This record gives sequence, structure tokens and C-alpha cells, in this order.
Amino acid sequence: MGKQREKKDRVAPRFISGRLEAKFFIRTVVIMGILLIADQFMPFGRQDFFSCKFTGGSFLQADSKAGAFSFEFRATEVKQMVKPSIIHNTSLAMNSTSRSTELIHVEEDPNKRVFRPYGTAAYLFIQMRVYRGGPATFAIVGLASKPLHIFGKPRFECEWIPKNSSSGRKGKAHRMLPDWGYGRVYTVVVINCTFSQSVGTDGNGGDLILHAFHGNQFGKPERIVALKEEQGTYNGSVYSQAPPYDYLYCGSSLYGDLSPQRMREWMAYHAKFFGPRSHFVFHDAGGVHPQVRKVLEPWIRAGRVTLQDVSEQEQYDGYYHNQFLIVNDCLHRYKFMANWTFFFDLDEYLYIPRRKTLQYVLQELSGYTQFTIEQYSMSNKLCLQNKLHSISANSTYSREWGFEKLLFRDVKRGIRRDRKYAVQARNVYATGVHMSEHVMGKTQHKTDVLIRFYHYHDTITSRGEPCREFVKPSMRKNVTWVGGTPYVYDGTMKTVAPSIKKFERDMMGSELASILQ
Repeated sequence: MGKQREKKDRVAPRFISGRLEAKFFIRTVVIMGILLIADQFMPFGRQDFFSCKFTGGSFLQADSKAGAFSFEFRATEVKQMVKPSIIHNTSLAMNSTSRSTELIHVEEDPNKRVFRPYGTAAYLFIQMRVYRGGPATFAIVGLASKPLHIFGKPRFECEWIPKNSSSGRKGKAHRMLPDWGYGRVYTVVVINCTFSQSVGTDGNGGDLILHAFHGNQFGKPERIVALKEEQGTYNGSVYSQAPPYDYLYCGSSLYGDLSPQRMREWMAYHAKFFGPRSHFVFHDAGGVHPQVRKVLEPWIRAGRVTLQDVSEQEQYDGYYHNQFLIVNDCLHRYKFMANWTFFFDLDEYLYIPRRKTLQYVLQELSGYTQFTIEQYSMSNKLCLQNKLHSISANSTYSREWGFEKLLFRDVKRGIRRDRKYAVQARNVYATGVHMSEHVMGKTQHKTDVLIRFYHYHDTITSRGEPCREFVKPSMRKNVTWVGGTPYVYDGTMKTVAPSIKKFERDMMGSELASILQ
């Protein structure tokens, strides 16, 4: 009996110690679980939700007598652990300088989930410029969030506030999306603001206000001072007098590694084609490198070219360097500067058939606001081998201009080829790359007997010799197949090359003679 009691006395302390360790382990697991649950409700950035002092002082207390830890739970502290913290900031504000964001107000409800926006997905409206279209009308050109305009219902309101006046006059805002759905993050928006009577014609000045609405109950409307017209700047004669030019060229965004030689050829050709009462507007989106600028500088000094820097638009993701935005800005900026405004690219050359002139063609089309131009698509690598040039010694082709030696035309049938166009800009509200859908008046498409354009696709961005494949002279009258595409010889543009080169020498001397490919 004594031995059994002694054995039990030895076992009892170990049994009690084991129970204490098990209880300590279970309580530790419970506490860790509660802490993990509470952590899920902890708002981001809050470092003071739990502190070491709070946890140690309130939950774990040393029990020297028991030789282990005992746990004391306070009901208020446990409740604090499991309920979500209330966010007291009640607004979502974006500061354009610091880009700091405040959080949205959340009701005190453990089942209400929180959504916290940071940054900006896309702007409601990005204004490029505002232009007067007359005594009572304005055009506002800019970009806007494409998803918002596709899936939402944003709207705009116009208001004119005369200078030194607190009350304004409401106008009608008509929104146009002229990029045919080609936009990316941003789409082009042209807003026509029209008032029932003339505004600002007294010369005292005033502000054009654009009110932009998100189209839902969440976004705060924006009040945009679109234009501040200073006192004495209104000039009504612009809208009635004869324009300074007969023809104006509006170019799209210039980007990529452009060929200086191709730019030289295009500029000389069309400066002669349009004549002295014409002007060219180019838009540099990163493509006008020093060699290209060297080509344009003499024409700028001669007053024939305007070069605008539009590189800032690159931060707003639109279609092809925002070319729809650029052509619409050009349309309205020079709306009253020319009788006809032309839209086409730097690898395209206009051509009038023999025994016709540009003046004759446009007189025939004067009853139309817009006419489109048919495309003749040319090979960008196929050239004719002749007696002076052998295939093995084709480097001599570099002395000839691109349109002088790329003489094979694509004649594949049953495909749609893009057209380019010209407009009488005073009657156009917004425009596109291949034509305008926002004109007042008629459009003529059947112009192939009057005017056409030759398209040398991608040659403007090819810096080397374009002639890479050759056709023997004996095959000139036959159809040549390259890559499944039939080509026929078309020497039309070769016949005009000598007169274009002479024109450039007369205009510029030898200044551009050293330009390389």
C-alpha cells in the first residue's frame, strides 16, 4: 500500500503539469485565432489598432502561484477586436498636385463591405482647345474616358458669363464622338456649344463655362472654365471675310522613325501641287527628329509650313497617338483660314489627271461640303530594272525619288481600300481620318475621274532603299504576282518627277540636296 501511494504521489504532479500545459496550449490557440479574425477587419494603414502594451496588459497576466499564464477576457476589448473600425473621412478627393486620396465614408455595419479607390482610371474630360465658330457658337475639342461614354450617360452643359457679371446665359451642348469607336482608354469628344443669340460680340469679353456630368449619382459635376475671352479680342470679320489661303493641309500625328528623304519628296510634290496660296500644318508626336526638322525648316521660313508640338498627348492612351483628336483640333483651329481643307497622310500623293487642274476639279465639286478620294495602292518594294540599272548594282536607284521608281500598282479586286478626303471646313462640326460624318451639306464619293491618290504604304517610316525586288523590262506589260498580289506597271508618277525636282531647286536652291534616306 505504501509503495502504491508513493507511486500515485509521483504521478499526480506530472498529470497536473500536463493538464496545465494542455490548457495553456488551448487558450493560446484561441487567442491567436481571435487575433487573426480581428486582423481581417483592421483598416489598411492603421498601426494603432493593437499595441504590444494593449495585448500584454489586458489579455495575458502572469500567475506566479499557478506557475503558468492565466487569461482574463474583458467583454469590451473582445468586442473591439471583432468589429470593423469606422472610417471617419467622408470624401474621395483627388488633389492634382499631391495626388493624395481620402477614403470613402463607411457606415458602422460589420456586414457592409468596403471598397477603397486609389488613383484615377480615366479622366471625365481632357480639354485640348476651344475655338469660336461664330458669334454664337463654340467648339470644344478634347478627350474623355471611353468606357464612360460607351457604357455610361455623361452629359455636358454650356454657359456664357459676360465679364464683370455674376449671371450667365445657358446654351445648348451637342456632344460628338468622331473616332468611329477606334478609341482606347480615351475617346475623342467634340462639344458644340450654341447659344440662342450672339455672346461676347460687344467686345467686353467673358468666360465660356463647360459643366461636365458623369451621368450617375456618384460623380461630382465638374465646372470647367473652357475659355476666357479677354476684352477687345473678339473679331467678327473672321467669319465673313475671304480666307487667306485657298488650300490647307491638316496632317495627323507624326511618330516613329520617319524618313527625311521621303518627307522631302512629299513636301516638294505637294507644295507644287497646291500652289503658293496653300499652307501645311504638321503635328509632331515624336517623329520629327533633327533630320526631318532639317527638311521642314526651309519651308517654315518660307511661310509654307506650321509645325506644332503635340507630344504631351502621349500620356493619354488614344488611337494611333490620338490622331482623331489632332485632326479635329486642326479642323477647328484653321476653320476660317482656307476654302478647302485636305486630310491625307505622308505616304500618299494626290494626283489630277492630265488636261485638268486642281482649280477646275474643286470648281466642279464646289456644291459639296465634302468629297472623298479614291486610292491607288502601290508596291513599296517592287521596281523596274532598266538598261542603266542592273539587279546587282541597284544602289543607283537611291538617286531617284521614291514615287519616281515605285511604279507597280496593286490591282487585286474585291477588296475595300480606304479613301481620303477634303472639306469646306466652315460647314463641318467634327471630322475623322478617312471622312467626316458631321457635315452640313452634301458629300460626293464619285470623284475617280477628277482626282485620286497614290499610296506607298509604310515608305515614310522606311529609312533604307525602298527598291528590294525587281521586274525585267520585258515583263512590264504583264501582270506581276508578288506574295499572291497582282501588280501592273503604272508610270504616271514617274512622268511628273522632273518638274517636282526643278520646283524644289527653284524654291530652296541646294539646301536640301544633302538629305539622306
